[in-house]
Amino acid sequence: MPNALVAAAAEGLPSINRRQVLHSLAASSAAAAALVAAIPAEPAEHPDADLFWLDQEMAEAEAQMHRANKACCRVGRKADMLYPPQPAGWVEPRMPDDLHEMTGGMLVRDLAFPEKQPAPLRDFHRSREEQLAAHRALQEAFLDKVNEINREAGVDVAEAAYSARSAEFCKVGDRILAMPANTLEGIVVKLRAADRIGAKNDALISIAADIRRLAGEAA
Repeated sequence: MPNALVAAAAEGLPSINRRQVLHSLAASSAAAAALVAAIPAEPAEHPDADLFWLDQEMAEAEAQMHRANKACCRVGRKADMLYPPQPAGWVEPRMPDDLHEMTGGMLVRDLAFPEKQPAPLRDFHRSREEQLAAHRALQEAFLDKVNEINREAGVDVAEAAYSARSAEFCKVGDRILAMPANTLEGIVVKLRAADRIGAKNDALISIAADIRRLAGEAA
């Protein structure tokens, strides 16, 4: 049976020998390598990429905190309209002049002992304590009613949600300040986080450590 070269010649086709095949494969491989080399490599990740991610996370946490605060305001306004009138503040009863004179005539060490005081003075102090107790009872009843209204309106739940969102927001800020910065952009992220959570002193300590570390790396 004729081989491939003989068959090709018999059909009038140009013959291809092994050396030509190998040369063609080599050229194809070189072209493929050149094509791969021409494809641009992916850019290197920024040295402070983690800080940038945390900066975005903090922005989202801040937005959630603001939404929780708005919810608190809404339910708070609803509850305010249901509160009963607040009792008047405590007003100390005025001691009559004659009782002042009785007090002035007593020994200082006897003032702390009601049994050693004149009867009119004892009556005045007893009346004062009764008035104070009644005032405290009114205040406690008012606060109990306010607490009940707050629970029914959802104020307690809204405030708890706001506290949780605030804690998460501050926690992200703490994570930012605890992470080393490698560029000026990273340091700016730290400054922004410190402004948001009111931790400028912590930011100065963190950034000072970054500067010392970067200076040491550059030396």
